Amino acid sequence: MIAPAYMSDRPAESDALGRDKFAKSLAKALLSVSAGDGMVVGIEGGWGSGKSTVIGFVKKELPNVGDYISKPIVVDFNPWMVSNTGALVDILVTQIATAINFDPRSSEKAIKAGEKLFGYVGLIKHLKHLKYLKYVPGVAFAGNLAEDVAEIASDAAGGAKDAHDALEDLRKLLPTIDLAKRKAEVVEALRDLDRPIVVIVDDVDRLPAEEIRTVVQAIKAVADFPRTTYLLAYDRDVVATALGNGKAEAGLSYLEKIVQVAYPIPPLFEYQLRNFVDRQLKALFSSIAVELRDYETAVYQKAIRHLTRLARHPRDVVRLMNRLMLSLPAIQNEVNITDVIVFEALSQRFPDLRESVHRHPADFTGQAFRGDFGFDDEDFDWKEWASQEVERKSDQPLWTKHLPHSEPDRTAATKACIFLFPEGSRKHGHVPEDELHLVDPDRLARYFRMTSLESVPEVNDIHEKLANPEALAEALADTEDAELAFLLEWIYNYLPSCQLVDAKGCTATLIDCALRSESIAELTVELAELFAKVQARLIRKASSDIRVWCFQQAISRMPLSISEKVLLEAAAEQGKWAVRPEMIKVPEAQLIQQGEAVDAAISTWTEKVRHNVAEGTMFRESRMNSILYRFAQLNFAYRETYEAVAKICATDEGLRQFLAPHVKDSPFNKVDSFTLVEDVTLLVDRIRASTLMEEYSWLINLIATPDWTRAIKQQSEQLKGLTRGG
Repeated sequence: MIAPAYMSDRPAESDALGRDKFAKSLAKALLSVSAGDGMVVGIEGGWGSGKSTVIGFVKKELPNVGDYISKPIVVDFNPWMVSNTGALVDILVTQIATAINFDPRSSEKAIKAGEKLFGYVGLIKHLKHLKYLKYVPGVAFAGNLAEDVAEIASDAAGGAKDAHDALEDLRKLLPTIDLAKRKAEVVEALRDLDRPIVVIVDDVDRLPAEEIRTVVQAIKAVADFPRTTYLLAYDRDVVATALGNGKAEAGLSYLEKIVQVAYPIPPLFEYQLRNFVDRQLKALFSSIAVELRDYETAVYQKAIRHLTRLARHPRDVVRLMNRLMLSLPAIQNEVNITDVIVFEALSQRFPDLRESVHRHPADFTGQAFRGDFGFDDEDFDWKEWASQEVERKSDQPLWTKHLPHSEPDRTAATKACIFLFPEGSRKHGHVPEDELHLVDPDRLARYFRMTSLESVPEVNDIHEKLANPEALAEALADTEDAELAFLLEWIYNYLPSCQLVDAKGCTATLIDCALRSESIAELTVELAELFAKVQARLIRKASSDIRVWCFQQAISRMPLSISEKVLLEAAAEQGKWAVRPEMIKVPEAQLIQQGEAVDAAISTWTEKVRHNVAEGTMFRESRMNSILYRFAQLNFAYRETYEAVAKICATDEGLRQFLAPHVKDSPFNKVDSFTLVEDVTLLVDRIRASTLMEEYSWLINLIATPDWTRAIKQQSEQLKGLTRGG
């Protein structure tokens, strides 16, 4: 494994984006300046587009161009180091002179040229101390300084001591000053040297506007040295705006007078940037030991495409990798990796949008963060809630109001948000928690916090328990009854994302816990449904060789209120539940693929129902009516079911459990919700004879009418006539 390390923002040393050929061609072109000319060449590109990398490739290639005698002298001039010194011209010329003298191929001609340049610089430095000298830096050095003596003298007449001193200094120097002559000597020496000189000036566009103007003026002042080429790298818009004092068009005209030829940085095609992103991500994953899970691998390429759209240039990719160095290890196994890399790219490109996600999670996930607010809060804003309810019914997701306004940015952000926060993420059986998606507010909160969340178990902790049934058994045993449902809910949520599940051991543990809850009369309807949901997911996570075993154990040993739901899921997916044919799945997607195993389970479960009815214990089942419905439907045994209902309702305890699902004024109080009633008259008489008469008088008034009595009787006759083949 490669040791993790932050990526440097320095120019790349290897050609990851196909710019090497361009750099080699440019290096050769830079040496084509004739003996009597100088030239300024520009490399133009936006921030982060790779200008410095290309410059690096050019510098690497220049020593390989030309023979030993005519190899170029390369001067690497960094304006950042000296831009605010007020001595740009003399420092620039000094660097050229130094490069000539220190070149390993220096000859007497080179030494002479260096001396001339140093002499030129010495005069410039001396003259710069004259307060009224206008020529240094940034203007032509040739000219007759004596023409300005009169102007200086008129200024000095004002009586300023500095002015008098400057005038006296200038008069003493005038006989010896001849910049034009000194420059001519430099030009002659460089022409005689006959060696190409390449002065490289990078990062011009990173300077403040005033310093950009100073640097460009300094280059202009010495741009006509023979066989000297200046290679400038800059953002065209930034430099033009600086040169034009905020007016880009004026600055552009000035820039074009200085730069004789400009090359745009070779553009990147989307596939190049996408491949670059892919390589960088895989290297990062390797260095921090991140392994994608199956559901993450399935959408990895789609995530890469979003990253490519959100990253404007290679530098954005490098910065993103450095962001992920922190976030990925902090949320590994807790949040979907592909969601995190897309959200980090979105956050880097649009920090205001990230802030909106944090401040308004309900607009993105449909729910607030756990514990943020509730309807009972005194400060709850009902008007805002009502307006959001109206917005939710619109065609646009609520998060669209937080998107950036410019069209290209809005398009990129919209596509990323659709990936991260899809509408209807809980529809059609798809649950965000299954794959640890950020659209689940708990996972989003976990991502923002990076550390553990109070009241929310760690995914990693649940996964460890699912891989170790002993630890799971200990956790379930130590959980208070009120907290058991909470723990089962999180086990259910995190089961699909668990890579290593001991399904056999966990099934046995879950059965023991369910039986314990049943024995102390704590197996509520909600708890029974949770046990069933968890057990069904355990079966789906089981390997093929033990899946049937887990299924059989659940059906034969678990309480009927739990096993009924597990059995129904298996039967419905095989088409053995005639009521819901739309639930049939292809074999590879079925809970249990073997038809005979489901048939055997139906038989086992049916005998358990009969046994409980015979023993008079059926009323203890929290989901008794669902069990009776399923018994009748799966076995086409409505006659036997009506007999069982009559036996159960013979006691007030049984009657209360049978009537419990029926609620006064419920919209579900329709004829087809009374399929377990064979004869209305018999049921009404039983209620009147029980202690429940006053409590269920509303039900008597509802079903004891002639129309209801006739409709329910007709319904029961039809159901009793159903057969397996009919």
